[in-house]
Amino acid sequence: MKDNCFQAEFQDLFVELPRPALKSFIHKLLQAQYRISWRHEKDTVELVIKSQEGQVMIPIKRPDENLTVIQLNELSICMEDLAILLEELITETKGRAIVKTETGGWIYVSCFDNGKIVSVMKIGGGEKAEMGSYRTVRKSRNTMDGVDPEVKAYIITAEIDYLLMELVEALEKKDEIEINRIKGELRILSEERARLNLPNKVN
Repeated sequence: MKDNCFQAEFQDLFVELPRPALKSFIHKLLQAQYRISWRHEKDTVELVIKSQEGQVMIPIKRPDENLTVIQLNELSICMEDLAILLEELITETKGRAIVKTETGGWIYVSCFDNGKIVSVMKIGGGEKAEMGSYRTVRKSRNTMDGVDPEVKAYIITAEIDYLLMELVEALEKKDEIEINRIKGELRILSEERARLNLPNKVN
């Protein structure tokens, strides 16, 4: 869809989807013009997602009629839109995964835990990414001294996106204390990102 050189690898992925979340995910897939079907196995059902770029099969378990679980050790995807939808799903359902994305000569390895990006690694083009063999950059502003500005911006932007989601929830609940806390954190992060003097979009 976007970039023929795009490649994403999801490792140790785990998400729990209540029925409304699964329906929303399926709806987004259809909106993105993917063709979907279901393949029934002995203990699981596989969601088959197809496009002109290829096919991906995602195993799904149903512990009960109201809950769906996606759990897999490794999944390779060459469809950028699908990778984005999966990352959104991990965030929305507070899931976990390690996501390696390769595009434009760089490799980014992001670690999601409880829906948040908790670490990012940036690896030079052409190098092999082995988990644990590169310095991990924690998503903490206290430990980012000397870190590549693009990685800083990537982490800060991800944190801003998550805080904006929390802000919507706080506004819906009319929780003034939480609203003020989140607004304060957003202001600090926005100022810090502005000091990096980088374009708004980080590749």
